[in-house]
Amino acid sequence: MSGAVSSVIPSSFAVALALAVAGCAQVSQAPDSDYRQALENALVTGRCDGTAIDRMWSAYGRWYAIASSIAGHRMADEAESLMRQGQQFQTIGCPAVARASYRTVLQRFPQDDFAALRENARAALQTLPPSVASAPPAASAGPRPTGSAAESPVLPTLIRPSSSAI
Repeated sequence: MSGAVSSVIPSSFAVALALAVAGCAQVSQAPDSDYRQALENALVTGRCDGTAIDRMWSAYGRWYAIASSIAGHRMADEAESLMRQGQQFQTIGCPAVARASYRTVLQRFPQDDFAALRENARAALQTLPPSVASAPPAASAGPRPTGSAAESPVLPTLIRPSSSAI
């Protein structure tokens, strides 16, 4: 009888261990790993917009949310990752993603500890070409008007049909 009990305990332990290991295998990755994978995927696609970029920002948002909920967590990794992200997208010719990365550093990390990082983000923003939204309007090929015409633009005259023509 003692032989039967001793064989049951190890087999029960083996089953419990197998279930525990299987449960661990199903646990999702850490949020920073999800972000790193999404960043790598976005860089590999080489596109400046689309699903890969959206997934990268979503993964970063989850990582940031979790990290910011941990009391006393300094979040240096999160800030530095945004700077590297900006540099990488600037290198592959995606200034809009780089700009968004640097601006996120400025917005999300106002603490004194991040002053140097914010300064680096400001400097990096200065090296980017102007965004389409902030670019000055294209100059016309013709001469610029002077005097009162320069101060008030010429508007087209609207001609409305007379009531007798209706």
